[in-house]
Amino acid sequence: MTRELSFDRFSRNREDLRAYFLHFGEVECPQLHGAIYAELSRVVASDDDLLALAAMAPPTQPPANLLFAAVHALLLGGEAHPLADWYPLLAESGSRANPVQTIARPFSEFCRLHRARLTGLIQTRLTQTNVVQRCSGLLPALTTVFERGGGQPLSLIEIGASAGLNLQWDRYFYRYFCRDEERGLWGNPESPVVVDCELRGDHELPTLEERIPVAWRRGLDLRPVNITDPDEVLWLRALIWPDHPGRQERLGAALSMAQANPPRVIEGEASETLPGLMDAAPADSLLCVYGTHTLYQFPRAALLSTLKAMQSLSHRRPVHFLSIEGTATDFSELRWTEYAGGGRSERCLARCNPHGRWLEWLG
Repeated sequence: MTRELSFDRFSRNREDLRAYFLHFGEVECPQLHGAIYAELSRVVASDDDLLALAAMAPPTQPPANLLFAAVHALLLGGEAHPLADWYPLLAESGSRANPVQTIARPFSEFCRLHRARLTGLIQTRLTQTNVVQRCSGLLPALTTVFERGGGQPLSLIEIGASAGLNLQWDRYFYRYFCRDEERGLWGNPESPVVVDCELRGDHELPTLEERIPVAWRRGLDLRPVNITDPDEVLWLRALIWPDHPGRQERLGAALSMAQANPPRVIEGEASETLPGLMDAAPADSLLCVYGTHTLYQFPRAALLSTLKAMQSLSHRRPVHFLSIEGTATDFSELRWTEYAGGGRSERCLARCNPHGRWLEWLG
């Protein structure tokens, strides 16, 4: 069901922020199985001091993700406080996390006690969540692009690559299920990173090529995450919602793989840096740019400039663009835009869970 947003998500006006947190708690958290943040969203929406703290987020950044991640980061970093007992992985050994319905007071106290440190994190950090499970949608989409290009090796550029973990998508093992029935396996079963995905809908996935050769790959990010820096890795961990211990395990395994063979992520703004990166891709390869839940952070002018750069380059070579972005509904969309000869065509390949838990392929 489509829901019209009654607020400006880029505004830091108190009433817009209040409506944003209510929407985040009532709409976005349930589809991501985030009971803790659903409750905390209601807490923040009813507290002017907490709304003022969240308002410190930069205009292009989602305030809820930054506020909750900043609190999580301090707790993961060892800050002792009773609030930790509401976080499943931080609760005292051998005990279960406290009921989420009782989290309001300790959360508010923690924010008041550490307001200065939280403000520093909210003002300077970015939402750079590296959700490896989103590769469940990228794999069939890249298969489609590969087939469209007649089997040419791919040159890949990921926009908003964060730590670059989704650049190594072909080093993971994939398992697709439909009502507990196995519908597809892909990759190396010995990989420490396993991506599980529930299939929905009436359309079958495209036949997954046994091997999709990649000739060249680069990531692009405003502030690439240094996977050798413990503080930056801590922030990546803090961005994972506390209800999702499986994501912590998957992140740790993907980071270990990346540290052994670091992906190349270039620092820069996409609207300025993408043209040069596309020019650097081997001429005898099929160029594919992709991003997962990153375009929503772009200022409009930068977004238009980025899209026009791909369309402009297509006078010289085709450019394929895959994007997974949220909608005003309870799912995200996986879209494929093909730029060729200065023109463009676009289609929606799939609906999916924002974190890649399920996929409805549209064919």
